[in-house]
Amino acid sequence: MTPAQLSLGGLALAVAVLVFTVIRWWCTGHQAPSAAAIGGGLLIGLLGALCSGGLLGWAARRLVTGVTNPLGNAASGDTGSQLLPQAAPSGMTAGGGVATTLLLVVVLLAWRCCDNQLRRQIAAGALVGSSVGLIGGASGLAALTLIPAVNHFGDRILASLPFQYS
Repeated sequence: MTPAQLSLGGLALAVAVLVFTVIRWWCTGHQAPSAAAIGGGLLIGLLGALCSGGLLGWAARRLVTGVTNPLGNAASGDTGSQLLPQAAPSGMTAGGGVATTLLLVVVLLAWRCCDNQLRRQIAAGALVGSSVGLIGGASGLAALTLIPAVNHFGDRILASLPFQYS
């Protein structure tokens, strides 16, 4: 799968959504469930963007190329010709994919169990996270800090299965 690239308009839209969401969260009393919703959305969006393939990688790519870039370019008046450099591969293993899929299940269960305000915050976090995951510096930082932990967690899950995964 060819990696997606974020446009400057898409970056502007992602930053605007993040700032609007955080300011709204702060003005409404900065409650913990709202912070967890924003953080969960950011995390699943970021990990989805760092997946090199599969359904999560495809969904993050489609979100950025089909929604974030066109809306950001239209809002900023940009033609979309200025793209940010591609992010380097993150090094997520099959175990990391398993852990990311389990996190996605947790976020989807939270989505089903919460009200519309928290759903909007999860969606905003996922949109911003999938965009940030395609920025070189952010994906590099995540590849050094977050991906080893996710890979280790997923590898532990795979090792605990009653059959051998190779």
